[in-house]
Amino acid sequence: MAGKTPPKLSTSVSSTDLKVSDLLIPIAEFLHRSGLSHAQLLAEWRSAMQQCSGSKKGVKVVHIGFDELGVTVVSRWLRDPDYLNHVGRPDDLPIRGKRSFSSLLKSCQIERSASSVLSSLMRFGTVKKISPNRYRLVRRSINFAIPNYLPFEPNLQFLVDATRASTWGSAIAPTNPRLFWQNVASSNVPKRHTADFLRFARDRGLIFMHEINDWLEAHEETPRSNTKLENPLKGTGRLGVGLFGVCTSK
Repeated sequence: MAGKTPPKLSTSVSSTDLKVSDLLIPIAEFLHRSGLSHAQLLAEWRSAMQQCSGSKKGVKVVHIGFDELGVTVVSRWLRDPDYLNHVGRPDDLPIRGKRSFSSLLKSCQIERSASSVLSSLMRFGTVKKISPNRYRLVRRSINFAIPNYLPFEPNLQFLVDATRASTWGSAIAPTNPRLFWQNVASSNVPKRHTADFLRFARDRGLIFMHEINDWLEAHEETPRSNTKLENPLKGTGRLGVGLFGVCTSK
């Protein structure tokens, strides 16, 4: 079953590659500006590290090798007429060819190999192999909730994005575009509605996310094949929206 076996890990991963500073700097800046001294921050950090080092329970966190596949591939497969069958549903695709998973990745400007992306999508149950050279889309999104382990890269990226949005202004120049963080919740909903709500929010949110992805694709710049510039996409940036559910008990 997809997700039961964690992927092989790289033995050496630098802190630069992990972008840990992108997460810690805005948090430290936010706490420092709220009144905590450097000494207090260091003391809290040491205390947190001691508590973490003593914990032996919980699921394993593993590196899966990517963090930003997101909804792009799935959305294009769901909506692009080039990849739909005669009844308008995502067609089963071979791995290579003029109309294939490789060409789908190319249209999404994803430079990873088709085999590695398919391996990831099958691991998370998004794609199913139905023949030696044919793959079927079985989910409308990539679900990173794996019972036996937590994928490191998408979880770190989520924390970085959420921290940047929620601490906007504490460490970012006011001239930068203003990010937003919004939360809709109620504390008086009976627990029996939890599963129905999460299912409702996930399904409606997924429709919204596909619409966001369509907007982003419509406004993307593509590299010019005849350009002599080292970075033909200089001046572009990463834009997007994150969506998460909330569930707590009194």
